[in-house]
Amino acid sequence: MGRIAEVAVNIAVRTIAATFSYLIPPELAFVGRGWRVRVPFGQREAEGFVVAVKEQAEAEGLKPVLSVLDDEPWFDENMLQTAEWMSNYYLCPLAEALRLFVPGKGELKSHIAYRLNESESKPSSSLSCQISDEMNQVLNYLRAKSLTAQHQLVKKFGPNVLTALRKLERLNLVERAAMSISKFRPRYEQRLMLAVNRREAAETLDRLTGKPAQQRLLTVLMEESELTPNRLKQYRISADTVKRLIAAGLVRSERRRVMRNSYAQLCREPAPQENRMALTNEQRQAVTQILAAIASREHKSFLIHGVTGSGKTQVYIEAAAAARQQGRQVIVMVPEIALTGQTVSRFNERFGEDVVVVHSRLSAGERHDAWQRIRAGEAGIVIGARSAVFAPCTQIGLIILDEEHEFTYKQEESPRYHTREVALMRARQAGASVVLGSATPSLESYYQALAGRHVLLTLSERVDGRALPAVTVVDMREELAAGRRGVISQPLRELLTQTRQEGGQAIILLNRRGYATFVLCRECGHVLRCEHCDVSLVYHATDKTIRCHYCQKTRQAPSLCPACGSRYIRYFGTGTQKVEEELAALFPEARVVRMDQDTTTGKMAHERILSAFSRGEYDILLGTQMVAKGIDIPNVTAVGIIAADTSLNLPDFRAAEKTFALITQAAGRAGRGSQPGHVVVQTYNPEHYAIKAGAAHDYHAFYNIEAAYRRQLHYPPFGGLIKLTVHGTEETLVCGHAQNLADELNRALSSIGKTQVVGPFPAPIAKIEDIFRMNILIKSNAMAEVKETLVSMGVASRRDVILDIDPLNLL
Repeated sequence: MGRIAEVAVNIAVRTIAATFSYLIPPELAFVGRGWRVRVPFGQREAEGFVVAVKEQAEAEGLKPVLSVLDDEPWFDENMLQTAEWMSNYYLCPLAEALRLFVPGKGELKSHIAYRLNESESKPSSSLSCQISDEMNQVLNYLRAKSLTAQHQLVKKFGPNVLTALRKLERLNLVERAAMSISKFRPRYEQRLMLAVNRREAAETLDRLTGKPAQQRLLTVLMEESELTPNRLKQYRISADTVKRLIAAGLVRSERRRVMRNSYAQLCREPAPQENRMALTNEQRQAVTQILAAIASREHKSFLIHGVTGSGKTQVYIEAAAAARQQGRQVIVMVPEIALTGQTVSRFNERFGEDVVVVHSRLSAGERHDAWQRIRAGEAGIVIGARSAVFAPCTQIGLIILDEEHEFTYKQEESPRYHTREVALMRARQAGASVVLGSATPSLESYYQALAGRHVLLTLSERVDGRALPAVTVVDMREELAAGRRGVISQPLRELLTQTRQEGGQAIILLNRRGYATFVLCRECGHVLRCEHCDVSLVYHATDKTIRCHYCQKTRQAPSLCPACGSRYIRYFGTGTQKVEEELAALFPEARVVRMDQDTTTGKMAHERILSAFSRGEYDILLGTQMVAKGIDIPNVTAVGIIAADTSLNLPDFRAAEKTFALITQAAGRAGRGSQPGHVVVQTYNPEHYAIKAGAAHDYHAFYNIEAAYRRQLHYPPFGGLIKLTVHGTEETLVCGHAQNLADELNRALSSIGKTQVVGPFPAPIAKIEDIFRMNILIKSNAMAEVKETLVSMGVASRRDVILDIDPLNLL
């Protein structure tokens, strides 16, 4: 009888969905469900997650678990059950779901390595003549070093060593092996402190006459309990001075682990209670209901529908404080990394160093350290973007999704989960509360609130009685008829002029980046398109390049048309760089900062730009969608929305919802201080209900019209939706496979009521990175049966099919 571990192997191969059985050796008898282990897998070693342990009479032939990766189980039952639910709901391998709960999606990195063949430790005389000097050097090195990674051998001997290794393998003198090492290395630093008491140190100072550096170091250590390397540099104390005092027994050095944290500069002491903001009546009523649910320790979910500037964040903070008083942890999620710094600052004012940050822009080491702090219970408030929902909190009391409507909460890579649904599942299993908040709730969440699945809380007014901004809708067709062809309309120009005169700041939103949306030859009509994607190339004026915003391929902008050789190359459309150029021409004295994907590639770039803007170092913040979300700067009195209707033209049933949310959210950045706000919305479609409702801050008007359309067409929330994308490098084959799949689905799903298969049809962007794409949609009110059918057909594991449950993006 042996103990057998069922292990989900952490390898990013979608076709490997099953678990594998491994023998648990006696020395690892403590291993159970939830442990991370190192196991042999094929020709290598891999990280694995133990999902079950069983007794089995016959264990012969099973490979053993090699070792454990932690001192205790990594996954608790909440994590395991959530991952199992994700695997079933999103039809993804269990290992793929569990991987999300591990920083960097895994601890181990596998390498090809070489070692001497034990049976051939010394070459025979017949082989010696076949061995070159270089091969001999490699053999001697391996004899001294034992198992060595291939990349280390290349570094030591150069790339030609690969040829030598292959020859040594053929001669059976070396063998290839697997080598796995941890991706993460803890960071340590030396701390200096007194080795004697302060009285003895003071007495020693007099004996160090003529040694000012040593005196300075002792004096500093008498004032400060310990010194870090950075502080030593500030005091200009050399390593030699430190060594001399250590040798004299006056100072000692201690190696300590350092937790890496890019947000450390935002940490501060919590503000005194008397300085905290008083709640409005609506805020108080919302807090009362949420606190009652937290106190009951029973799962409950809330939807806060609060207008922009109504103080939703203050409600979140009060709810978080109640959960922390119970000793339970809180996860706070924001839709964009750009909003993390602002949210961290607000929560730090109340919770100080109890806050830890998790998101994908952190280094692997920072994520690992954050994970360790959370697991150790050293941090009770976790703030971050999508991945924060998988934080290893063992005592979850509250999960908050700010701006819950945002489409960025949907993962666009496998597994294609929605953060909101994962949060609700984790909270349900933990007996925790969930708070969803937005000025423009998703139709799904609002519909569920009306149906009683969430408690609906309303914040209908801004704090301190501030008015919502006045909105002017500009019909750009009239601007064109009046001969004004600039990007900035006359009303927006006047608003910016007035704002500058009054000392206010402005935000300009354009839902594009780059300089122009396409490059065209006016001689022959040729449009420069990406060779690898079915999209036009975008001109970037900063470095005079043309770039594909899908595969990121870049090349220099041509001076001649590649089709006809003409010099009449022109740039059409509008991008952020072009708007920046026009703003500079209209307002040469204004300080403009741009925030888009091109200017925020570095870590903490969002925070640097927003901090500088909030300090008044810039007058106008220009950017893409990221400037429409969550920015709360009191001096912003003007907002301009350029090309507000761009997303209306996309072939997506959510186009109107995205447009309405964008307008409402962007407009809400204005007038949050003592001065009233004004907004200009530029559009070619002012009659559209999404534009009109957004300009009027009227969510209910938009919801009623949009919900009626969705109900008629059986789109969410009135029916489930699955998108299948058949993809491949040969267009004809992709089309054929998509048609065959659609035919099979029609036959297999015909007996399931209220189920419709739509397609196949080319994806709106039919080719990305030389991969052709065909879409099939399944609409149904019986999604559980549909999923079972997809699994039985083997669709979920097909390499040429991308499966998206509850898709938010049909492009």
